[in-house]
Amino acid sequence: MPKKTAPKQYNVTHLQPDEINALRALVNEFVEKVNNIDNELELLRQDRKEVIEEYSDKLDMKTLQAALRVAKIQKEVAHRDTFDLFMEALDPTVS
Repeated sequence: MPKKTAPKQYNVTHLQPDEINALRALVNEFVEKVNNIDNELELLRQDRKEVIEEYSDKLDMKTLQAALRVAKIQKEVAHRDTFDLFMEALDPTVS
C-alpha cells in the first residue's frame, strides 16, 4: 500500500482577515465546527460501545472484531491471489 503523503502547506496569512474582529469571528466559526465534529465523534463512539455491549452476550465479540479486522485487510489487498498464497505459506508458522 503506498504511503500517504502529507498535504502541501500553503502560506495563507495573506488570505486571513487583518481586522481582529473578523479574524476572531473566523476562528470562532472554525472552533465551533471542530467542536461539533468532536462531539459527534464521541456520540458515535458511545453508540458503538453500546452496540458491542448489546451483542456481547450473543456473540464472541473479541473473535468477531479480529475477523472484521482481517476482512478489512483482505478487502484492501490489491493482489488477492498472492495474498492467499502468503497466508497459506504462513499458516503453519503462525501460532
